[in-house]
Amino acid sequence: MIPDSHAHLDLIDRDPGEVVSSARAAGVSPIITIGINLDSSGSAVRLAALRDTVYAAVGIHPNDTSNLGPEDMEALERLARSSDRVVAIGETGLDYYRDRSPAGTQKKAFREHIRLAGDLGKALVVHDREAHADTLEILGDEETEFPVIMHCFSGDERMLAECENRGYYISFAGPLTFKKSESTRRLASLAPLDRLLVETDSPFLSPEPYRGKPNLPERARLVAVELAHVRLLLPDEMEAVLADNTARAFGIQTVRG
Repeated sequence: MIPDSHAHLDLIDRDPGEVVSSARAAGVSPIITIGINLDSSGSAVRLAALRDTVYAAVGIHPNDTSNLGPEDMEALERLARSSDRVVAIGETGLDYYRDRSPAGTQKKAFREHIRLAGDLGKALVVHDREAHADTLEILGDEETEFPVIMHCFSGDERMLAECENRGYYISFAGPLTFKKSESTRRLASLAPLDRLLVETDSPFLSPEPYRGKPNLPERARLVAVELAHVRLLLPDEMEAVLADNTARAFGIQTVRG
């Protein structure tokens, strides 16, 4: 089974149970469903409680941090503590591509998420879009004695080397399969094998040949096949690598075969 390390089941315009069943039938399991605000984080926890092949991450996306207050982080912590199906904090981080939240507010929220992950001993799911230097600086400033997952990695070789030095996990999504994504495939060829993850970011970032259409977790297999090709591995070999890495990153059980 190929794990989908990052999906948003609550944002997919289909019955979540059907989505999860379809993914499993396609050889994709488990799924980590990721919160982007308090409402979706609550949905993630509820979905994980109903399906033994779904786990949850709770967090507030950097684009939603403009009005973030202490009561919001307290509510997020309560959600994180509410279930052992919550395996990560996030997604959190920095997004300078869209001007939806001030940079200062994003940085403050990012630090608070990092500290929460440390307090709870959970993995951290990091969103970094056009904010590479600040993302690495903040992660370097804070104590990160827990797994750090760089969601949909978009940095360069220098950033990849720094992430490798720090032991971060590197996750690749649908863009790995795009025809003009040679730079992304090169980075995937250089990333440490024992730190590789795949994701769909469903319903976003559909891989080829579904580019431009709503994405689904079952398409994690297409990303994994491309990653196997890039790393000169057989698909079954890559499946085993991804299962082991995901289990280690999130502290969960994954399924071989």
